[in-house]
Amino acid sequence: MSERRRRVTINDVAALAGVSKGAVSRSFNGASRLPESTVKRIHDAAEQLGWRPNAAARAIQGAPARTIGFVVRRDPALLGSDPFFPLFLAGVERVLSANAYAITIRFVTSEEEETRCYRDWVAESRVDGVIVSDLRDGDPRFALLDELDLPGVIVGDPGRAVSQPAVYHTTDASIRELVDGWVQRGHTRIAHVTGDPNLRHTLRRRAIWADALAAHGLTPDLVETGWFTEEGAKVATRALLTAAEPPTAIFFANDIMAAAGMGVLADGGRIVGGDIAVAGFDGIPLAQYLSPPLATIVCDFDELGDIVGRELMALLSSGESVAPVTTLAGRFLPRASYELWAD
Repeated sequence: MSERRRRVTINDVAALAGVSKGAVSRSFNGASRLPESTVKRIHDAAEQLGWRPNAAARAIQGAPARTIGFVVRRDPALLGSDPFFPLFLAGVERVLSANAYAITIRFVTSEEEETRCYRDWVAESRVDGVIVSDLRDGDPRFALLDELDLPGVIVGDPGRAVSQPAVYHTTDASIRELVDGWVQRGHTRIAHVTGDPNLRHTLRRRAIWADALAAHGLTPDLVETGWFTEEGAKVATRALLTAAEPPTAIFFANDIMAAAGMGVLADGGRIVGGDIAVAGFDGIPLAQYLSPPLATIVCDFDELGDIVGRELMALLSSGESVAPVTTLAGRFLPRASYELWAD
C-alpha cells in the first residue's frame, strides 16, 4: 500500500521558487509589490506543485476573495426553468473566468435571509462584489450595499438614482410594437399573462401592455398571473379561455410560459396562428422550433451577463470608471404564432 501523499505547503513553494515564505504570501495577496519576474517564478512554482493559497487565510490578510456573490430569492427548482439564468450566468462566467474570479450563488426565501447573507459575506470577506437582480419596488438592497461598502452591479432598472451601476434591456417600444400590430390586425381582446407580481420588470411589462391598449381605446381587463412558470401559465391560460369574451391574442411575459400556454390552447382545440395569436418574451433559441414558431421579444441575456461581468471587474480595479446606466435594446421578432391565417 502506497503512503498518503504529503500535503504541499507554502514552504515548498518558497523553496522551489528560491524566495521567502513571506514573498509567496505577498505575491498572492497583493499586499506588497514584488518584481514581476519574482511573482511569475513564485506562481510557476505554485502551479508546478499544485498549491493554492488558503481562502480563509487570504481573507484575514486582506487579500481579495476573487469571488462574486449572487443572492437569488427564488425556489432553486425554478432556476433551470427560467431561460434568463443559464444564458445570463454564461455571459458573467466567461468574464469572471478570464479574470480568475469565481461566482457563488446563494438561494434564499425571505428578505431577512437575503440581508443576513450579504452581511455574512462581508463580515467573513467571502466576496469582493455582488450581482443584484430580481428588483422589487422600494428594494432595500441598494442602501444595504452602500452601508456595507460592497461593490455591486444591478441587473434591471432600479427606478431611482442609486450608487450602483445598472444594466438592463429596454423593451417598452417592443411591447408597444407587438400590441399595436395586433390592434392593426383587428384584435380588440388582447390578454397578458404576467410573471411574478412582486418584481419590477413584471410590473413594467404589464404597465406598458396596458398603456398600449389604452392608447387604442381598449380596456386592459384580460390579465392573469403566471409567475414565470409552466404550471402558472397553464392555469392562467385556462382562466383566460373561460372569460365571457375570451382573448384572440395573448402576450406572455416569457417564452416558457408562452410554450406552456400554447399547449393548453392546442388541448382546447384552439389553433395558434389560426384562430388565436400568441407572443412571448425573452427570445430563447427553442422559440423558433415550436409549432408554430413563437413570436417573441428578443433579449440577449448572454450579452447582458458579459457586460455585468466586465463592469464588476472594472469596479474592482482601481481607477476604472463605470457608466451609471447601460441599456441594451430588446427587439420584437414576429413569427407565425403572431399572425392569423387567412380564411
